[in-house]
Amino acid sequence: MAQSLQLSTGSRLPGWRAAVAAALLCFSPSFSLAETTIKDFRVGWVLANPDGAFNRPTIGVNGQWPIPQLTATVGDRMVLNVHNDLGNASTSLHFHGFFQNGTNHMDGAVGVTQCAIPPGGSFTYDIHFDQPGTYWYHSHSGGQYMDGLRGAIVVHDPTGPYEGQYDEEIVLSVSDWYHELSVELIDQLINVENPTGAEPVPQAALINDTQNLSISVKPDTTYLIRFVNIGGFAAQYIWFEGHSMRVVEVDGVWTEPADADMLYITPAQRYSVLLTTRSDASENFAIVSAMDEELFDVIPKGQNSNVTAWLVYDAAKPLPEPQPVDELEAFDDFDLVPVDGLPIFDHVDHSFSLEVQMDNLRDGAN
Repeated sequence: MAQSLQLSTGSRLPGWRAAVAAALLCFSPSFSLAETTIKDFRVGWVLANPDGAFNRPTIGVNGQWPIPQLTATVGDRMVLNVHNDLGNASTSLHFHGFFQNGTNHMDGAVGVTQCAIPPGGSFTYDIHFDQPGTYWYHSHSGGQYMDGLRGAIVVHDPTGPYEGQYDEEIVLSVSDWYHELSVELIDQLINVENPTGAEPVPQAALINDTQNLSISVKPDTTYLIRFVNIGGFAAQYIWFEGHSMRVVEVDGVWTEPADADMLYITPAQRYSVLLTTRSDASENFAIVSAMDEELFDVIPKGQNSNVTAWLVYDAAKPLPEPQPVDELEAFDDFDLVPVDGLPIFDHVDHSFSLEVQMDNLRDGAN
């Protein structure tokens, strides 16, 4: 199951692109470097085995899984034609974190803002990338993204506050993996035999939808690492042995740099950090992501709640086993300061109280 990751050179190109754009705008106020791309996604079943247990039906795009990462620059537009080839299920796509101002009908929440795409049907999403940062997209139909229809979105920011401060870019997703299909999981959740409403517990943790991932890095190099939790239930702790991080983005908002040794990333949450590698390539280092087991009512037999990847300075040297930690103590994001400096609201004119109560249905299901 070992895999390697190709890196993208990040900061230099967007900065160059911004400089060219600024120069051209001096001559033509109407000129824009924004791009429009057209993509066709055929959503259908494939077989996948990311945790090494067994092949299971998984939802891929154009016959491939994991599904593609979407990458754009602020101002770009993407016309995404989605064709449902599942045969036995409707589907949709939700672009998590996008405001969808004026495009609510493309938000993907089936039965709320959008009709499902039926088997054999198609729908065109017209996406305008106005928000910089790290996001993700996934099915929003029947818990379906836990069957694999989920991927990262990166929107580059040529005028971002950290342009020129990093050399390359890495995108890392963390997720949980279930051996059952989502229809089975929903039946377990909403069932008279589960009156407390306890969520089904995943069997494994994944990084970039795999295990044993190797990431080649160079000494004395600063990387912008984008994390996104594309899982269905489990929050995860993640850390780099022998390295520290500087948090610079959370959920699409640039922040003032904040030092961190370990992050706690809940489902749908995103972070970006700057990580500078060591000055020598004498050894390689483990990357560890651990599911928060305190969320689970029970631990399934054979569950693999931790997943390890590696920062590989020298492929000829061994990949070390991760070191045990005494305590999972993650960075507290409560004190992060946004770069834009917008103050919090300091005066309340009206307040409203809502009382919410969890209860059971007439058949006893939660």
